[in-house]
Amino acid sequence: MTRPIVMAYADRRSVRPGETIGFKVSCDGAPTVQAAIGRLRAPNVGLSPDVPAFDFELLDAPAGGEYPAVHQPIDRGSYVRVTPSAVLADVDAFTWGVTVHPTLELASAQTVVGTASAGGGHSRLVLVAGRLCLVHSSDGSEFVLVESGLAVAVGRWSFVSVSCDDRNLEFGVWTMPSARHEPAGWEWSVQSSPDGVLLGDGPVMVGADLVTDDRGRQVPRDCFNGRIERPRLFGRSLDREGVEALAGLGPARDADSAIGDWDFSRGISGEAVFDASPNELHGEACNLPTRAVGGSNWSGASADWTARSEEYGAIHFHDDDLLDADWDTSIELVVPDDWPSGCYAGRFTAGEAVFWVPFVVRAASPRSDVVFVLPTATYAAYANLRMRVTAQVVELMQGRLTVLDDTDLLLLDQPLGLSTYDTHSDGSTVVHATLRQPVTNFRPEGRIYKFCQDMLIVAWLEHSGVSYDVITDEDIDREGISALAGYRVVLTGSHPEYVSTKMLDAVDEHVRTGGRLMYIGGNGFYARIAFHPGIHGVVEVRRPDNPMLWAADAAQGHLAFTGEMAGLWSGVGRAPHLLTGVGFITQGFDESAGYRRRTGNGRDSDERTGFVFEGVSDDVIGDFGLLMKGAAGYEIDRADPGLGTPSHAVVLASSEGHSNIFDLALTSIADQLPVAHDAPDRIRADMVFFETDNGGAVFSVGSIAWSGSLAHNRYENNVARVTHNVLERFADPTPFSFPPTDPTR
Repeated sequence: MTRPIVMAYADRRSVRPGETIGFKVSCDGAPTVQAAIGRLRAPNVGLSPDVPAFDFELLDAPAGGEYPAVHQPIDRGSYVRVTPSAVLADVDAFTWGVTVHPTLELASAQTVVGTASAGGGHSRLVLVAGRLCLVHSSDGSEFVLVESGLAVAVGRWSFVSVSCDDRNLEFGVWTMPSARHEPAGWEWSVQSSPDGVLLGDGPVMVGADLVTDDRGRQVPRDCFNGRIERPRLFGRSLDREGVEALAGLGPARDADSAIGDWDFSRGISGEAVFDASPNELHGEACNLPTRAVGGSNWSGASADWTARSEEYGAIHFHDDDLLDADWDTSIELVVPDDWPSGCYAGRFTAGEAVFWVPFVVRAASPRSDVVFVLPTATYAAYANLRMRVTAQVVELMQGRLTVLDDTDLLLLDQPLGLSTYDTHSDGSTVVHATLRQPVTNFRPEGRIYKFCQDMLIVAWLEHSGVSYDVITDEDIDREGISALAGYRVVLTGSHPEYVSTKMLDAVDEHVRTGGRLMYIGGNGFYARIAFHPGIHGVVEVRRPDNPMLWAADAAQGHLAFTGEMAGLWSGVGRAPHLLTGVGFITQGFDESAGYRRRTGNGRDSDERTGFVFEGVSDDVIGDFGLLMKGAAGYEIDRADPGLGTPSHAVVLASSEGHSNIFDLALTSIADQLPVAHDAPDRIRADMVFFETDNGGAVFSVGSIAWSGSLAHNRYENNVARVTHNVLERFADPTPFSFPPTDPTR
């Protein structure tokens, strides 16, 4: 018997009491789906003294119960859609001209431009096996393919055209000159014009066709892979001289008479597409194609699209782009006023199949001095990560064979959106990721990583009896410092890797105005990203300074959403060391280590840092834990004065004895530390403390694996004690003060 497939997602991941969250559920292979809403206090990671017991408190929510199962498909592929116009209805002769840069040759049709199959006459300029063709229909049912015989080169810019009247179809391909020593120039092909070639009155489409599915929705098909620039449509058949002029080889004598002239260099930061013709047939870029990419005229003079937008008139379309699965809402939950802030989830089951949709309930106003920030930008960047399953380098980093579970198989079987660590079907880099789809690795069970691991921090907070609120990093991006107002202590998750400018500014301002930051993770505050300015749960990630993960040209180094320079924060002068005292150095997933306390630092007699190790006599901290048997591992950070670690920061402890797996993944050592016979290992995690302005302070552990040691021995261990000591002191309103200046420095 086939196991049912159930998947779900929510329209938002953060909600306050009184607000509504909508769950979108799909189920195939079962008649009904059981929905349960509850509060999460601990993850489901097994039974032993080293882990907390799974804690999912079912709540009496009206949204819970049994629902009829409905299968909802996911339709991937990006395109531009222009609203239907009567201007097109009576056109019986036309010319399309457009510049293209295909990136994948397919045997099936890839739509370049045309009108959608909306039930009436329509035509589309397509590529089939790399050849330029016209697909047309007089009534929207029977399609005719007219082949030109002209090849359009993959990986190279070409201008393509088709001119149609009642006698002929004339195709043109101008292969543009390039740095390659390959032929350039025009090729033409004239075919007899079949009866009934019309534009019709359907929407103009760029990059895909639209068809009506079984639900009555219009969805993309025959999607294009590659860049498309400046599509133009004329209401007559241009001669060759006119087409060559359109391609930029002569005076643009026909430009003013275009029915539509879509200039993609305008509105790059959003979804709007603008028509420069008098008809103002504006449109929308759908399913997040990649903008802010160089066009056919990109000169290399600047990698900043905001400075030379005229050189960024292209959009890169992919057949596997996805913004939103766009499912119907199955269940709506109005969050009751008496639900406290915390981590919650919808659990959807059908037979043995289970799918989780976690979300955060925020406090209407702060009820605690402590706020735990869930790193949803990082969750989004890694959403549906296929590389962990398919990349050979993963086995090298782990020192073992890759282990798969049912969720991995679900990921590989379903057409889900890609993570920013994957590549598109054409080999290009994924720069957008979304939580507006089922996300297989955002769950409170399975492998202890990301959200499941952050729930170990929640479990520790619950065990400690500490009052806390929960917000997401996207809340901070939307609201800035006001999202942290009223909180004395900001507590990070285990891996807050991806951070927007607004987020970084807010946390930095928090500590500069007397707040306290507990960074109990690793590889945090590492890379600049941007959240979509208007749609929840969507991020943009570009890595122009990481060649291992960046298969893109130099033109794409600035974020489209904001125009900011992309890449590591250290590359724009804001290395994480400036905020946390430590920064990412390397990773390894074979075995974690403990921290050895530095001589003379953090002892009970130390007035500045004695509180950290109060009641802890061990020299080694965290040589145990769920995550490869230690508190220092997975991804680790260390202090580096050359990158911004404050001069008065105290390195309390450092990990030691990491394997050569960590050596292989090394990314950054820029030491200014003196070399001494008793110096700690250069590859290490550092535990750091320092004071900030106005009585604030920062404590960092520099390791993703830290939280995996909190529950060891039923929380009776030195990692839990150190974390509790710091949180207790940081929640104390007594201000910290800078140490006296060392006159010897």
